[in-house]
Amino acid sequence: MKADEKRTRNLLNIRSNGLCERCGRQGHTVHHRRKRSSGGPWSASNCVFLCGHGTVGCHSWCEFNPNAASEKGFHVRSWENEKQIPVLILGEWVLLQDDGSKTPHVFRAENQDDNMDSGK
Repeated sequence: MKADEKRTRNLLNIRSNGLCERCGRQGHTVHHRRKRSSGGPWSASNCVFLCGHGTVGCHSWCEFNPNAASEKGFHVRSWENEKQIPVLILGEWVLLQDDGSKTPHVFRAENQDDNMDSGK
C-alpha cells in the first residue's frame, strides 16, 4: 500500500468513525468520487467511506447510478475538480478537505442578485 493510500484510508476512518458516509451503516470500502482511471487521487477530498463494495451497498449504488450519485456529490466527472464539488454526507452538504475535515457548504440561489449592495 502506498503512503498516500494509507494516509487517505486513515483520514477517512477518522472522519467517518468507520461508518458509511452515505447511509451511516458500518463502512467497508473506499470509493473514489472521481475515478482513479480519470485521474482521481488518493485523497480525503476525493474519497468517501461506504458500505458494501462494487456490487452491493452504497458503493454499488454509486457505481451503478452515476447520474444520481453525481447529484449527491458521490460521483465526480473527469473534468470536474473534486475539491469544488459538495457531497451530501449523512444529510449535510459539505466540501471535503485533503486533511480529512469537512466544511459546510451553502448553495447560492440561482436567481440571487449579485449586485445586492448596489441598491438596484
